Amino acid sequence: MPRATPEPVYLVPGQGGDPRGALLDVHDASPAVRTVCEQVLDEIEGVLTTTGAPWSAVRRVLFDRSRSLRMESGVPQLAGYAISVIVGRLLSARLTPRAIVGQSFGEIAALVCAGAFDVADGTRAVCALNAAFRQSEGRGAMVLLPELGEAGCLRLLARARLPDLTLACVNAPDQTIVSGPVDAVEALLAFGGTTMTRLAVPYAAHHPALGEVADRFLRGLGPLRQRPLRVPVHSPVHGRVYDDRDDLRRALAGCVTQPVHLPGTLRRLGPGHQYIELSAGDALTRCVRATLPGARAVAPLAADRDWLVATADPATART
Repeated sequence: MPRATPEPVYLVPGQGGDPRGALLDVHDASPAVRTVCEQVLDEIEGVLTTTGAPWSAVRRVLFDRSRSLRMESGVPQLAGYAISVIVGRLLSARLTPRAIVGQSFGEIAALVCAGAFDVADGTRAVCALNAAFRQSEGRGAMVLLPELGEAGCLRLLARARLPDLTLACVNAPDQTIVSGPVDAVEALLAFGGTTMTRLAVPYAAHHPALGEVADRFLRGLGPLRQRPLRVPVHSPVHGRVYDDRDDLRRALAGCVTQPVHLPGTLRRLGPGHQYIELSAGDALTRCVRATLPGARAVAPLAADRDWLVATADPATART
C-alpha cells in the first residue's frame, strides 16, 4: 500500500528572526500569491494607521532588497507576524494543518492562523506586546546557548551564580535560551563555559520578574474578540492544547513570565507529521529535526520557496 501523506503541522516562531526582504522572492511569483500578500498587508496596515505605529515600515522591511534596512522599535515583531500569517494563509488554501505550534510570542500568529483572532486583532495584539515591553527595552536581554540542553543550562547558571538569570526557553534537547537583566547577561557572556550568542531582542522575556509587563500586555489585549478555534493550537509555554474554554488573552499574557519547552510539545505530537515553519528562517525546523530524528520538516521561505508558491498556486507548477 502507498504510504499516507503526513498531515501538516504549522510551526510559528517567536522573536529573534530577521524579516528583511523575506517576501521579495514570493510576492510576484503568481497573481494568487501576490493577492494573498497584499490582502494581509492591507489588513495589518489598516490597524497600524489608526495606532500611530510605523505602518509603512513593515512593508519596506519585508521588501528590503538590501536586507540591511534599519528597523525601528516594534517593526521586527510586526514584520515577523505578517510573514507567519501570510505563509499560513498561502499554505492553508491547499494544506489544512492538523495542528499549529506557536513558539513564545509566535502564539499570536498561531492563534490567528487557527481562527481564534482575525488578522486585525492579531495586529492589535502585537502592538499591545510592543507597548507592554517598551519601558523594558534596553534593560534586559536574551542569550542563545546552541550546544547546551536544559540540565546543562541549569548547571551553568548555578556555577555562574547569577540569580537574576532564568532558563527562558528549551528549544531542542541541546539548545536553550537564558533571559534576564543586561548586566547579568553580560556577566554570563564573560563567564563563558559554552558557546553563547546574544539574541537580537531588545528586552528579556519569559522571566518571572516581568509581572507588570504581563499585566500591561493583558490590559492591551482587552478589546480583542476571541472566536472559535478551527485548528488545535499547541502551546509550548502552557504545555497543552488550547480549547474554546480558554481565555486566550490571559494565555498570551502568560507567555511574558513563563518559560517555553518546545521539545515536550513536539514529542507529544510525534514524528509522523510534516512540520512546516511559517517564518523567514528555519530555526524551528532545525529544532524539530534535533528533537524528532527522521521527522519531515521544511522551512519554505528559507529553503523551498518554489514549493511554497506551487502549493499556494498549483498553476505555477505546470508552467
